[in-house]
Amino acid sequence: MSHVANLSSSMRQQALLLAGDRILVAVSGGPDSVALLYTLHELRDELDLHLEVAHLQHGIRGEDAKGDARFVADLCRDLGLAFHLKEIDLPKLRSQAGKGNLEALAREQRYRYFAEIAQRHGLNKIATAHTQDDQAETMLMWLLRGAGRKGLGGMSPVQALPASGNGWDHGCEIVRPLLQTSKAAILGYLRERQLDYRIDTTNRDTKLLRNWIRLELLPQLRQRIDERVGARLAGQADMLRDEQAVLDQVADAELEKCRRDDGLDRVTLLQQPVALQRLMLRCWIEGVRGNLRGIDFAHVEALRALAAT
Repeated sequence: MSHVANLSSSMRQQALLLAGDRILVAVSGGPDSVALLYTLHELRDELDLHLEVAHLQHGIRGEDAKGDARFVADLCRDLGLAFHLKEIDLPKLRSQAGKGNLEALAREQRYRYFAEIAQRHGLNKIATAHTQDDQAETMLMWLLRGAGRKGLGGMSPVQALPASGNGWDHGCEIVRPLLQTSKAAILGYLRERQLDYRIDTTNRDTKLLRNWIRLELLPQLRQRIDERVGARLAGQADMLRDEQAVLDQVADAELEKCRRDDGLDRVTLLQQPVALQRLMLRCWIEGVRGNLRGIDFAHVEALRALAAT
C-alpha cells in the first residue's frame, strides 16, 4: 500500500479528518511537514478538505529561517493554497519572560499563532507533522526526566487546544496524521515524488536533549536491539495513553465524592490507594488552576503530606 493510501486509511480509522474539514497545516519546510502538506493535498478531493498553511519564523537562524519561509511560500503558491506567515523575536520574548525553556516557549508561540489564524479564517483543525519517530523520542525524553504515565503517553493523534485562558481557541483541534508513520517512510515518499525540503541545522545540536535522543541514543538502541525499537516505543506510548484515560475517569469519579465546597475532604481522599490519591489531586489542581504547568511529583506529594497531618 502506498504512503498516501496508508495514511488515508489510518486517518479514516482514527477519524482524524472528516469530510468538509477546514485545516490549517503547520509547515516548517522540513521533510515531515512537506510530506504532510503534499499528502493532504493529494487527498484533498477524496476527503473534501479545505487546506491553508501557516509558518512561524522564530527569529533565531537569520537568513536560513528567512529561506525556510520563502520556501514554504513558494510551495503554497505552486499548490494554490493560502499562506500565513508571522515573524517573532523568540530570544527577546525569552528575555522578557525571564525564565522558561526556549523550546517550550517556541512551541507555545507556534500554537498560539496557529490558533489565531484558525479562528480568524474559520478553520476547525490544525495539522502538525509529528511522526512515529517523534513519538518515540518524546517518550524517551519524558522517561529520562522522570515523568509519570501521562508524560510517557506522549502525543495524542487528536488533541484539543489548551483553554482560552492562554488566549488560544479551544474550539479547534490539533491533529497529527503522521503519528503512526515512520521517518523512513516519509523520506521514501519524498524521494518517490522528488520533493524538496529544508533542513534546520539546529536539529543537529546534541546539547538539546531531544536531538541527543534522536541522533545518538535511538540509533544505538536500534543497533543494539533492532530497527523496530522506535515503533515499539511509540506503541507503548499509545497503550499508556489509553490506560491513563481510563484511570483519569476513575480519578474524576472519586474526586467528586470528596469535594467539599472549594476544597477536598481529607479523610475521604486518604482512604483511596496512594496512586489514586495522586491522580485525584492532579485532577483537582488542574480544575482549580486550569492547567498543570509547573506542577510535578514533589508538589503532589507535598499536598498528600499536608492532608495526612
